[in-house]
Amino acid sequence: MSDLRVSVVVPARNAAAWLGECLESIRSQHPHEMIVVDGCSTDDTAAIARDCGATVISDEGRGLPAARMLGARSATGEVVALIDADVVLPSRSLPRLLTEFEAGGYDGLQFGLASEADGPGYWGAALAWHHNHSRVRKWFGVSATLMRRDVLLDVGFDDDFRSGEDVELRIRLEQAGYRLGVSDSVVVRHRFDDTFDYARDQWLQDGAGMARTVRKHTGRAGWLVMLPLLATVRGVGLSLVRAPRFLPYWMGFLLYNYRAMAGELLRPAHKPISVGGNAAWLAAARIAPMVTGFLFWALAALVLPPEQLGLGSAVVSAALLTVQLGMLGVGPATLTLLPAENDGGRRLIAASLLAVATFALLGAGLLVIVTSWLGTGVGEAWIPLVTVLFLSTSLLAASAYQLDYVGVAQERADRTLVRSLVQSLVQLAFLAAAFAVGLRDLAVIVAAVAAGALASVLVGLRQLARAQVSPDWKHGLRPRPALKLLKPGLPNHVLMLADRAPGYLLPLIVAATLGPAPTAAWFVVWMMASAVFFVPQSAGFTLQTALAGKRARPGLLGSALRASFLLTLVAGLILMLAGPLLLGFLGSQYASAWVLLPVLVPALLLSCVTQVYYGLCRAHGRLFESTVVATLAAILIVAPAAAVAQQYGLTGVSVLWALAQATASLIAAWRLITLTRANPAPAAGEIPSARHQPS
Repeated sequence: MSDLRVSVVVPARNAAAWLGECLESIRSQHPHEMIVVDGCSTDDTAAIARDCGATVISDEGRGLPAARMLGARSATGEVVALIDADVVLPSRSLPRLLTEFEAGGYDGLQFGLASEADGPGYWGAALAWHHNHSRVRKWFGVSATLMRRDVLLDVGFDDDFRSGEDVELRIRLEQAGYRLGVSDSVVVRHRFDDTFDYARDQWLQDGAGMARTVRKHTGRAGWLVMLPLLATVRGVGLSLVRAPRFLPYWMGFLLYNYRAMAGELLRPAHKPISVGGNAAWLAAARIAPMVTGFLFWALAALVLPPEQLGLGSAVVSAALLTVQLGMLGVGPATLTLLPAENDGGRRLIAASLLAVATFALLGAGLLVIVTSWLGTGVGEAWIPLVTVLFLSTSLLAASAYQLDYVGVAQERADRTLVRSLVQSLVQLAFLAAAFAVGLRDLAVIVAAVAAGALASVLVGLRQLARAQVSPDWKHGLRPRPALKLLKPGLPNHVLMLADRAPGYLLPLIVAATLGPAPTAAWFVVWMMASAVFFVPQSAGFTLQTALAGKRARPGLLGSALRASFLLTLVAGLILMLAGPLLLGFLGSQYASAWVLLPVLVPALLLSCVTQVYYGLCRAHGRLFESTVVATLAAILIVAPAAAVAQQYGLTGVSVLWALAQATASLIAAWRLITLTRANPAPAAGEIPSARHQPS
């Protein structure tokens, strides 16, 4: 070995087939030292490494990230080269990359990778073709990379990662201001094994690694959940033009990436998600099903006449209204009480689910009685089958809704996204199957919503079981846990009802005033807007949880406002662009309703301030003043709604709702400014800048 100031670290496990060529290509360039970290290999890996003059140490099977860190700690050079066993270095490539590394003042510089198959078969060639044509090859990674040893030891790999650790490390290095790059001029050979099992393992590791990164860095890396889909779309397009034989590869790539991603997101994690991350996950749980939700109502609109669809949507709105009536403030109380429970909240979770299900069922029964007596609007729907389905929907939807609160209280709102997607997909599949066998009435709509809610509840209970906090039904049946929730919950209930009930009452008012057909158009637009409206509500809930728990910090209020506004703005722009096209697809009776969107979307942005204000008030016990604000907005919406609908139609109802939201947001903004000035908080600390070492 020479005095080339590079310590080479090669992690290897059962790599006997490749390791000799890899180490010989390194040794010929005379690095300062060569360290092979053996992962408890059962082949000749360790013997081959010693024969090539490498120092061999064992990571005791702790995985690739741990092996790299162990090698870096054992190294004595100022610069560490992390080289995987499937890499071969061309002659003089190591000193050339070191020259580029030092001249550019890099903290980390990766070799360019030219991928190749280690055999004549299909899967190695497909993997190599994918990598050589992928945009990801320009991302900084650690399969063949120079790094400053002190930087690597200071930042380090996350021990929770078994794959995808390079992407997560890059995010933290970039956040801290370190200089990273990928060389365009110094390229090494990167080999792929030529079996389907190897390809499948690559896909599974990539999917799991992306999911872990998304979970940890939701705000910065949340878009990675779309990466396998985007890569597949791009890869299929390139394959059609350049290499059609690789088209089957992309089916496996997409399937196994998302299989691993879903499994990882469902896997219990021991670390909570940040306030912004929780808000983003909860917002995603409301926005992501917009596509399937629209398809659901679009399919119903294409098959059912407007009168049937309008009546069905009124029944669904009535079910959602009973959910709000039956919550009794249990959800907001869960956000405050659950983080402090010694048993992980098992008794409290059971009591909360039983309470909301019971009260929602009672509320649904009362609503059936009252509307049947009135006889108009939704009261026309109560045949026995629809009534049973309505009661079931109310019970299941209330339970699913409470599981959302439990997820937020556990600071794991990512689980809500999984359940929300399952719920919307089951709901759509049920409706399509029913229509396919010839069922054509409003009962199908209600049954589909009930089936989706049931699926959400079952997945939610499974998530709790995997997190080892399954509801303690035995103790949850006792009065004490329920009273513990109702004591703080009931004061929250008036605020929740005042805030949300108008949204569910409006379709009922429209149905009673204008009839089922206009209700169908209103409901489709309103459900689109409601999906966006959940975004600012999510920010308010996550702020309340953070303030009630141990993670309160200076600047939290500003972070919640910024996250809420940005997420709502993005969702609102999507709605404005896609809404008219989607409504036009449904037909002329729905297309004209697009004029409601420019009225509703700005009001959704204003609600960001109101919902953060409500979250602050719930956390600090200022329920009376926030309830007054919410009640004022509710009165402004509900009291004149029938007259406005009769005189000005759906546009008038939209303007009425927007004016009420504007009034509430102005009051909320004034109170937030007042409360902030009365209790000033120091500015949050800045992220430390990178510490560059001289070359």
